[in-house]
Amino acid sequence: MSHKIMIGVPTADLETSLMVRFDELSGCEIVSVHRAYAELSETLRSIPDLDVLILHEDLGPLPAVELIRDVTRNHPQLAVLLMVDEPDPEVFSRAMEAGARGVLPHDSTIGDLDTRVTQAAEWSQTLRRHFEEASANVPASGRRGTILTFTGAKGGIGTTTLVVQLARAAAQAGRSICLVDLDLQKGDIPGYLDLNHRRSIVDLVQAADSISASMLSETLYVHPEGMHILLAPREGERGEEVTELAARQILASLSSRYELVIVDCGSHMNEATAMACELAHTSVVTVTPDLPALRAAQRLIAMWERLQVREKKNVQTLLTRHSKKNEIQPDFARKLLGVSMLQNPIPSIFRSLEEASNTGDPRRITDENLLKPYSKVAGELGVLAPPPEPDLVQFPPQAPGADPALPALPPKKQKKGLFGRGDKAAAPKKEKKGKGKKKASSDKGAQFIEFAAVTPLLLLAALAVWQVLLFGITSMYAGHAANEAARQAAVTPNDLGKITGEAAKRVSAPWDSTDTFHVDIEHRPDGSSYAKATLAMPVVLPSATSPWDVTGQARIIYEK
Repeated sequence: MSHKIMIGVPTADLETSLMVRFDELSGCEIVSVHRAYAELSETLRSIPDLDVLILHEDLGPLPAVELIRDVTRNHPQLAVLLMVDEPDPEVFSRAMEAGARGVLPHDSTIGDLDTRVTQAAEWSQTLRRHFEEASANVPASGRRGTILTFTGAKGGIGTTTLVVQLARAAAQAGRSICLVDLDLQKGDIPGYLDLNHRRSIVDLVQAADSISASMLSETLYVHPEGMHILLAPREGERGEEVTELAARQILASLSSRYELVIVDCGSHMNEATAMACELAHTSVVTVTPDLPALRAAQRLIAMWERLQVREKKNVQTLLTRHSKKNEIQPDFARKLLGVSMLQNPIPSIFRSLEEASNTGDPRRITDENLLKPYSKVAGELGVLAPPPEPDLVQFPPQAPGADPALPALPPKKQKKGLFGRGDKAAAPKKEKKGKGKKKASSDKGAQFIEFAAVTPLLLLAALAVWQVLLFGITSMYAGHAANEAARQAAVTPNDLGKITGEAAKRVSAPWDSTDTFHVDIEHRPDGSSYAKATLAMPVVLPSATSPWDVTGQARIIYEK
């Protein structure tokens, strides 16, 4: 069996010297030679079964110790040999502390080179076998994966539906994904995926400090769509067996084997969910646009901060059941919570979820108005594409005339988006300027139409209120005029002109016009007399009269 070797040296002379000696070793295969660390680092990602990396101390641009530390952190299964011009104890000590497997003089004989490379390759192959032992169903990525946790501000707001859809999206994008149900008392992922599996997270608790791939293979459920699922126990009371320490060890083991670990924490906090949120790279709290849910999210985030589980600035929120008809919109919810909120809320379309929820088949969700928001959330959270390698050396794109010894990193090929629709659906919300203007003008047009439809109703309501006010004023003037006419009639009962004149003094213009105001004296059969003041009822304007009159009357008490 040949050993796969990669070489990083700064000069052509060193490359030639090494290649001549390796040509004499039948058990070694040189896969590539690089003179720049940027190129070397990029190539490492594409050769997962590489055995040995020979790195010269002058490769640069950083000190060799820093480059070794960078490689061993991102590729712990790879054996690194540091090539030096003059080996000394200090160089050896610093190289070993950084993670190298040995120090190799540049003028090593063919025998020494064969011995050092063979020992390093055997160590690398043994370590890789430990990563991949027992079952091909449990992948080993060779680096720590990303942990995402999702916690509901309260129950029944779509958290489990969300994590199931994100896990499906990651699996279809080709990522190794493990979905963990940490809602230990009421975990309902089996209901959403129509699965029946007798193993759960409780079966890993006793051996949490030494979980092997064979244990995971027996415990995890492998879904036909490619995602691996670690279920909550069927008996809710057994959830207490998952302690803080066990949760830490189990999640650490999963993150060492999967690119992505998505954890459904439910809506109840315990030791296990608190530990998951503390370990998570991203922690999301789902919330609905109502004050009880927003207050619950505030209390949860504040409790995390008090217990030092997670700082408020490191928490993200996601609005579910969103509708433009809701009183609480995303901007207001964001201000109320005081934490960052994902840009793409999940709309309130329960009918599109009903069939999938009742049948346990998430593929039954076919409404694009629901699938697109899920896709955009997946893009925002980086579910579809792995995060960039945390290299210590970040190289910008190469500019014209730049040193060819430091080539620019080639763009990384993106994987397919959510449910096979490509990256356009998966990318975070980013609209072109023209498209944004078109959308803004469309919204303004809709607002204008709505305003035009409501304006006549508002005018009619205002006219009705004004007409009632005019009626009240007319009734008041009629009553005052009748009282004044009755007093004057008691003094001058036979002088109707003077009675009318005195009554008119109690009426303001234009109600006192002779066309709209007159006074009569009515003598009734019982011997009583009444003064009646009649005013024409105005319409809209006081000077515009109507066929209707308003009459006020007062009894005349004659002086004796």
